[in-house]
Amino acid sequence: MMRPGVRSPPDPLFDMYRFYCPEADFTKFSVTIKDPHEVHHIKDVLRLKSGAKVQIFNACSQQAQAVIEEAGEGFIQARVEAVEEIRQEAGRIILACAPPKKGKFEFIIEKCTELGVDEIIPLKTKRTEVVFSPDKWQSKAGRFKAVAVNAAKQSKRTKVPLIHPMTMLVDALKALPSGGLPLFPSLHHHPCHITEALAEAGGQKPVTIFIGPEGDFTADELDLAVKYGCLPVSLGSTVLKVETAAIVCVALVKFNLR
Repeated sequence: MMRPGVRSPPDPLFDMYRFYCPEADFTKFSVTIKDPHEVHHIKDVLRLKSGAKVQIFNACSQQAQAVIEEAGEGFIQARVEAVEEIRQEAGRIILACAPPKKGKFEFIIEKCTELGVDEIIPLKTKRTEVVFSPDKWQSKAGRFKAVAVNAAKQSKRTKVPLIHPMTMLVDALKALPSGGLPLFPSLHHHPCHITEALAEAGGQKPVTIFIGPEGDFTADELDLAVKYGCLPVSLGSTVLKVETAAIVCVALVKFNLR
């Protein structure tokens, strides 16, 4: 929907600056951004003033063209000029991935958000080396969400993926969506390549991708996954790093099933 008087096509200047306000209700034609990170970015980093054209998206797959009216102490007030409902694709992509070392889980979150992943699960397996305890998760959760938000802003997505707390493999298997396609890549010499599995699946359905740690899933974990209906697949003859495997799989799912 658009307010009367808004130009069509929309002014491209609105696309230059993009911000996330999950609670925004665009039916009121006024948005107040209070998130300290977004306010700091608008006021202190970009130094946007009254009259600046921006784009704002919320947690309901809506985005709005807006004009800043006031940059106050701890808030930004913007006037909504036009609202767009973004059609959501039917299939979901869920990535359950063992976090690699050296902080590369943030890289996985960033790139897979850009590619369109809907949920990300840090996966605890027998060989997972980076484990987020409940206390450690409290210090990491905010940072991980910020990475996802920034990636969504940059890639012009209107959905920020849900990032789950650290989850045991068996619990992730128990929570598999019904009617979905759970893919379980590993180095156990599976005859079915992931591209073949995606070609045979067809249609739009939730796809869950399990990515193991450095050293791969154990044989027992593979057996457990098969018991819960997972399809073992190969990623080819080369051995990929965790972050490479995660990005490759999400990209293949994105462009084969959508």
